[in-house]
Amino acid sequence: MAQTKISFATFNLLNLNEPGLPLYQNSTPWTEEQYNKKIAYTAQMLVSLKSDVFGFQELWHEQSLKNVLAKASLADEYEPLVPAGHTGGQIVCAGAVRKEILHGDPEWIASFPANFKLASSGDDPQTAAISVNLMSFSRPVLHFQVKPREDQDAIHIYVCHFKSKAPTQIFRESWYSAEIYSKHSEG
Repeated sequence: MAQTKISFATFNLLNLNEPGLPLYQNSTPWTEEQYNKKIAYTAQMLVSLKSDVFGFQELWHEQSLKNVLAKASLADEYEPLVPAGHTGGQIVCAGAVRKEILHGDPEWIASFPANFKLASSGDDPQTAAISVNLMSFSRPVLHFQVKPREDQDAIHIYVCHFKSKAPTQIFRESWYSAEIYSKHSEG
């Protein structure tokens, strides 16, 4: 019988990395005990959600996602979508998809198109002009396709991490003057 429904879930893994491996600058790596609790909790959530497609934010290590799927007894049914050789050096968006509906290979989009522009001259005399120089995503966006039915087109899925970030640290810049900028460094 042809599949008539498909389910999607998104889940922030809260910096899931292998124990002992560094996370952010000035952060403490997960202990074995903390890691095991994170794996167990995440596995429990995946079983509870019972989704066909999972999108994840904040994955640091491929093996960590594989361990979650194994703990949830989902490793035979789901394909983990993680960049090849992803071993804890950076954070990415990832996924897990029921194997029979995954269509094609996943890709991670890091760079904006060459002609991408974020600029405005303002729409009234009181609005200042603005120009933002961004060339890439801080967390590459995962793009993949699923095809739950052979008689229908594939569905394109994008997993991204929209978030507020800690302020960009500017005190190391050559133009920085503590006298001018330090009082504005905290929001």
